[in-house]
Amino acid sequence: MYTLNTPVSAVHGIGSTTQDKLAAQNILTVADLLLSVPLRYEDRSDLRSIDALEIGVLVTIRAVVLSHSSFYKNKRLISTAKVADDSGTTTLMWFNNRFVHSALKVDSEYFFSGKVTPSGTIIQATFEAISDDTTHTNRLVPLYTSTLDLKQGTLRRILKHICDQLDEAEPDVLATASAAHNFPLPNLTSALKQLHFPNEIEAVAKARERLAIEELATLITHSHRIREHWKVKNNAVALLPSQDDTAQDSLPFTLTSSQKQSAAELFTDIAAQKPMNRLLVGDVGSGKTIVAGLALERCVHNGLHGCLVAPTQMLAEQHARTLRQFFPSIPLAVITGKGIALWEKESWQVQKPKPSLHVAHLLVGTHAVLNLINSKNLTLPVGLMVYDEQHRFGVDQRSTPQGETTPHILTMTATPIPRSLMLTIFSHLDLSTLTELPKNRVPTKTWVLPEHKRSDSFSWLLTQMNAKDTHRKIGAFLTLIVCPFIDQSKQESLELVASAIKKYEEIQRQVPSNIVVALLHGRQNAAEKNKVLRQLYLQEIDILVSTPVVEVGIDLPQASAIVIEAGERFGLASLHQLRGRVGRAGQQGYCLVFHTTSSQETKRRLKLFEHIHNGNELAEQDLRHRGAGELFGTTQHGFDQLQFANWSNFELIAVAKQIVSELPTGWRSALQGRTQKTPTPVAN
Repeated sequence: MYTLNTPVSAVHGIGSTTQDKLAAQNILTVADLLLSVPLRYEDRSDLRSIDALEIGVLVTIRAVVLSHSSFYKNKRLISTAKVADDSGTTTLMWFNNRFVHSALKVDSEYFFSGKVTPSGTIIQATFEAISDDTTHTNRLVPLYTSTLDLKQGTLRRILKHICDQLDEAEPDVLATASAAHNFPLPNLTSALKQLHFPNEIEAVAKARERLAIEELATLITHSHRIREHWKVKNNAVALLPSQDDTAQDSLPFTLTSSQKQSAAELFTDIAAQKPMNRLLVGDVGSGKTIVAGLALERCVHNGLHGCLVAPTQMLAEQHARTLRQFFPSIPLAVITGKGIALWEKESWQVQKPKPSLHVAHLLVGTHAVLNLINSKNLTLPVGLMVYDEQHRFGVDQRSTPQGETTPHILTMTATPIPRSLMLTIFSHLDLSTLTELPKNRVPTKTWVLPEHKRSDSFSWLLTQMNAKDTHRKIGAFLTLIVCPFIDQSKQESLELVASAIKKYEEIQRQVPSNIVVALLHGRQNAAEKNKVLRQLYLQEIDILVSTPVVEVGIDLPQASAIVIEAGERFGLASLHQLRGRVGRAGQQGYCLVFHTTSSQETKRRLKLFEHIHNGNELAEQDLRHRGAGELFGTTQHGFDQLQFANWSNFELIAVAKQIVSELPTGWRSALQGRTQKTPTPVAN
């Protein structure tokens, strides 16, 4: 008998050559091999008599070999066999198969599976000896990936042998727990057997559902363990309010109720000696930076450094500008790959020599902040780490400073994520959500437009730019034009998709001389970017042509309209974040989405964006139609690479959470560590 932990080297029929091929794919145990699931199944269960054969139909016959022979034609080996059953005879033919002649015995009976040609011959038939439990014929037959470098027949024989000898007596706590929720699950080993050699196609769905629950339960329990480990193993400095703490009251606006609630949750967490580990989720423009700023201000007033880490230099500078405006008394340094700078008078310059950071500062920057505070030559007491758009960082980049105490951790994201999904994926984090936009924000008017509407739409935009007064003020109606590519693609299928450089040149030729047009993209050097950014902040630009770099990185309150080119190339979540870049100063915002698609499904998806302004609702649509990669970024977490589960199956996720609540403390899946594609939550 085999167990899931049996090494493949102990499996009968796996020699050293096969073992090396499996090891090259990181397949070391029976469980690893069983998780190499079939790509699809071929139904060879249609058992017919010879007189009932149909041209082009995949069938299985049970027949006796009357004779067989081999010959060469045009240097190609051709083997034939004449077979018969009670209803008649037929001919079988194989090409370049040297083993047929020795494998088939005259007067012996076999199952033969294959398709019938117009001549009545079955070509390249699969065959095996008569049995009540076949492997290659007379059943649903699994077909596997070619990456294992094993022949289909060889791999099936090995897996059939393992499934026949697999011990089903191992306890299955997950199956027991599921019964308590009227959602009975098959035993894990039974599910694995059915996945490879199902009795019927419906059994495959049941088996995959069982393994999806296993995968989700593993993720959830692992996340819970991270949470407990975080609480038990780490200590933090309590960040307490001062007697004259008036930071919230001194803001030039009133916080929304969800901002107040989130700030209160942060204050409660950072006042404890166990480090906070909280996720703050809110739409673009909902005021996450202000909420984080209140906690950072308290951290600095407690004599510790507060750090805000952003994925790009532009976004870091935006945060620094916001915090400098609303918390002017906090010493603030901007840290990027170019060096350390102090913020002064709406601009910043690298200071030489480097300014001293031993006085409590607010440190804002890119991952260079982490390099600085983790430097062996510098000891900076950090009380609070804030990560913005945390899914855009690698796990290593999110490492926290090491020392006797652990900083409080706050991660922020504007990516709309359904709440049920957040509570599953990020269950190791406490959750705060900003559900309101500032009271002066009005919904952005959105139109999805075909190409023939472009000329009229552009004329309307020019009218809006000139409509402010007779002495038009430059930048009073800033229009953003977003293109998916920097340069025009050389791929034939993408050559018509808008590129930023080409669109910029086109717009410059079309607009009158009094309209100022600028270009911004990630391949420009620092001097070019800084020049454009400075012009934007001084409202000296009317039209900005850009790539999606504006999705996260630029806060332009004067932006009133955004034109999104090739809208079919963006997910709904990205479209929603781009739309959130306009109308942020209380003015009416406009979003125009152009497309060239003929796909009715894509048009339907874009129409949803036109009518739905709720980010979470759009995120659910993205999950159902595009996968989780659009929400989380597949390169960082593998959220779109679950092997069995699907993030859009909210019902199954809910069941998994209920089942986990019934599992005993310390439960570990028998497949723990086997499902390599399962995302691992990080602690910060």
